[in-house]
Order: sequence, then C-alpha cells, then structure tokens
Amino acid sequence: MIFYETIVAPATAVGQSGIGIIRISGSSVAIIIKKFLNISMKERFAHYTSFLDINGNIIDYGIALFFSAPRSFTGEDILEFHGHGNPVLLDLLIENILLVKNVRIARPGEFTERAFLNKKIDLIQAEAISDIISAQSKLAVKSALRSLSGVFSKKIYVVINQLKSLYSRIEAIINFPDEISHEFNVTDNLFKIIQLLKNLICVAQKNHVLQKGIKIVIAGPPNVGKSSLFNYLSNQKISIVTNIPGTTRDVLHNNIYINGISCELLDTAGLRASNDVIEKIGIKLAKKNIYCSDHILFVLDITHDSHVNNQMILNSIHNLQKNQNITFIFNKIDLVDQIPQVKIIYEKFLCFYLSVKNRRGVNLLHNRLKKISSISNNTEGIFLARRRHIEGLEKALKYLMIGKTDWLENENIELLSDNIRLAMQSLSIITGKFSNDDLLNKIFSEFCIGK
Repeated sequence: MIFYETIVAPATAVGQSGIGIIRISGSSVAIIIKKFLNISMKERFAHYTSFLDINGNIIDYGIALFFSAPRSFTGEDILEFHGHGNPVLLDLLIENILLVKNVRIARPGEFTERAFLNKKIDLIQAEAISDIISAQSKLAVKSALRSLSGVFSKKIYVVINQLKSLYSRIEAIINFPDEISHEFNVTDNLFKIIQLLKNLICVAQKNHVLQKGIKIVIAGPPNVGKSSLFNYLSNQKISIVTNIPGTTRDVLHNNIYINGISCELLDTAGLRASNDVIEKIGIKLAKKNIYCSDHILFVLDITHDSHVNNQMILNSIHNLQKNQNITFIFNKIDLVDQIPQVKIIYEKFLCFYLSVKNRRGVNLLHNRLKKISSISNNTEGIFLARRRHIEGLEKALKYLMIGKTDWLENENIELLSDNIRLAMQSLSIITGKFSNDDLLNKIFSEFCIGK
C-alpha cells in the first residue's frame, strides 16, 4: 500500500537521555536524506554524519540508518536519526523535517499500522509490539515476543485452514451432490476442528492473565488481619494496622509478582453494617472490587463465634460472580493453639488455618498463590492473548456448535456451511485478514507515538 504522506516521530521516550532516535517512514525519505544529511546512504549501514537544518546548518552529530522499501519494518523507505537525547535537539530536527512537503507527525501506532497494512505483520503481531512495551514481567515479555514471532497466529491459521478444507468439501457436496464421494465424513472432521478450537481457547484463556494480570482482593469483616496479610504479601508496610475496627476505609493497591505473573493486590474495608458515612463508602468500594476480582482471599478470625464465621462463608460463596475463585483464611491460630493446616470446606473451597502475626502457616498460603498464578509448566508453549482474541475464538466456537447441533438433528448441510463461514470470519478478524476501520483505529490508538 502506498501512502501519500510521510510520517515522522521520536522513537525514544520524552526526556533527556544519552541517545535520542527519530524515525521517518514514507516516500519523502529520499528528499529528507538529501536535505538533512547530504550524503549517499548505503542500505542497512550505520553512517556517522552531521544532521543539518533546512538551511544546511549543523544541528547535531550522530548515526543515520536507511532501510529501503519493501525490506523495512513498515514496508516503506525508513530513515532513522540516532543523535543526542536532548529534547531541544530532537524537537529542532523534527521541526525542520516537517518543513518538507507531505511530511507530518505520526499518529500513535502509525508505524506499526503501516507495517500491518503492508502485510509485513498480522494484527496479532502488531498488538504484540504494544504488549512488549507495556509488559510488566519477564514472562509477559517472553510471551509477547512469542506472539510477535507468529506462534499464536500460526495456531489460529491451523484452525482456519482446516475449516477452509471442510467448507470447500461441504460446498462441493451442496453444488455437486451426484459427483462427490460420500466417503468424506463431515461429522468426524467437524468434531476434530471443534476440539482443536476448544483446546486453543483453553490455552488462550490461561495466557490472557499475562496481558491483564490477576486481581486478588483481600476481603472479610473488620479486625481479622486483612491489612496485616496485605502488608505481609506486599513485603512492606502500606496499610495501617490497629486493633480499632474500621481502620481501612479506602481500597489500597499494590502490584506483586508471583511466578512471573503481575498480581494486583487489594486491601479493602471490613464488611459490616455501619452508620459511619466514610466507612460506608469504603465498604461500598470493597464490595465493588470484590465483584470484579479474579480471586478473593476471604479472611476470618478463628477466635470469633463459629456461627458468625460460617454465615460469612456462606454469604461470600453465594455472592461469587462468574469466573471468580475464593480462598478462605482463618487467621490468628496462635490465640487458640491451632496447628497450621489446609481443609476443604463445602466440598471444593480451600480453607487455610494460619497466623499472619507469627508467620505460622503462611508458607501454605504462598503455595496456594503460586498455584493461582500458575500458567503452564511449559513456558515454551505460551503466548500473549488479549480479551479481543478470546472473544473471537469463543464466537467462532459458538458458530461451530450451532452448526454441529443443526447438522446432527436435521442434517441441514446448507446451515452448517453458513456457520462454518461465519466461524472462519470470526477467526480472520483476530488476525486482521478481515477487519474494519473502527477496530484498527481502536487498536493502534493504544500505541505510543513512534511505534
């Protein structure tokens, strides 16, 4: 794709640094080389030279790199200035470059967008570039790099190609019923593809936490040790700890890393009936964060009345949202001479007996948190999946399941064919082979300038 305008932007972060990079992409690169470098440039060769202004005066000295179309990131001619990282110098150079006809400042993500539109990368790989920049852990970086290399895309293309093969055979059966061999088993092939897609969704859902992290909320009634647990897991004193009920009235946040996964840890106000206006606001915020969390650490005081604790457990289980998990913690076992242990309550919920104050049993909770944040023992198979990707995979599966049901009940091959077509379309939207401008604008607007 040929773009009328040439784009320019700083490729390094704003602020003083040792090196500052300016990136230019488009058809005006040759003119810019002549005006601002005035040298004969060799492709993919580092030229140490002076950077000039529009009148030929020296602005800076540094390295210039040239990448010729189509052998470049964007598929266009690309020029990079690697100079001193003084914002004044970089701005001055960009101001002069903008004086060239048809050159403008790049929009956020426009370099990557042009790479996508010129078919240098697909949409998953484009998103992976943004994810690499914003990744919060080593594992997230590694996973984003695997997505950038095409690992996730290849898995989707495998499903698409199998669907294409099935779709073509079904269309042939519809259009040439007397000429096509009926030895081809539509049902078996459909079932295999559905299972393949289910497996991919399962892996993508697990890997999605690398992109968004895990939100863990510490909840429970007042004075049970929530803030003490929050400080312990944070490995620093963030939350105020007193024996006065209702000390925590706001929601306190801290990011911790478990198994290389970013976990947002939240300390919340104690859940109880209160007439205090400020505390009521804190309790409301606590409930809001509980309902939108991935995992809840529900803390109770083992010394309190067992009937009250049991009622709190039942209420918290009843109020669980879809896809939420909960771990119960009976704290302060040091006050009742209880040994640290783990029990299963109500057939499936883990309950930990420990003392945060004396650090008894906290190792058991650490193992639980490691399991919560566990993605896979095989890190070579992971990639970064966004919510958009999972929704596209689930939508494709929905179409195939509808087609399967209708095929098994009515043997309506025309409806099956249409559902397979819609499934392929949903998967193609993920990779960007079938997309609209609104989707592209939303995705690339999230990038930083210069990428």
